[in-house]
Amino acid sequence: MATTARVAALRLLAQRRLTESQLHARLARKGFDDEAAAAAVASCKRDRLLDDDLYAALYVETKRAAVGDSRLVAELVKRGIDRDAARERVAAAGEPESERIGAAYERLRRASPALSYQSAARKLERLGFPASLIYRFLRERAGAELGEALDMSS
Repeated sequence: MATTARVAALRLLAQRRLTESQLHARLARKGFDDEAAAAAVASCKRDRLLDDDLYAALYVETKRAAVGDSRLVAELVKRGIDRDAARERVAAAGEPESERIGAAYERLRRASPALSYQSAARKLERLGFPASLIYRFLRERAGAELGEALDMSS
């Protein structure tokens, strides 16, 4: 059965990159017992077809601009990456949250130009940005927009 579990694992990995946990769960859903699924996962890991650290790095790289660190960590944990490894990978990636929040805010404003302060704060919080950063950013933003409005009226 381990050979067929390995074949099933290879087919799954040919379709998309998976974590060890995701692959094990998918093999279990296909009806393989725990031992066969574990053997297939170990075999794929040994052959370097499965790498949770690489998965986390690629995931962070593609999702980083859109969300805050806490959301990235939570999404990686949900996909089977160890919480400490996820935190480490997110922290090691480039751009800090304080720079990414501006891009996230602009994306929200394009979707909804009349976005209120409270709505923006809630949406940014759902994107995983910390409350302290959100409120500091929105206060600075409101001050800048008020300054622009005063300059235009002069």
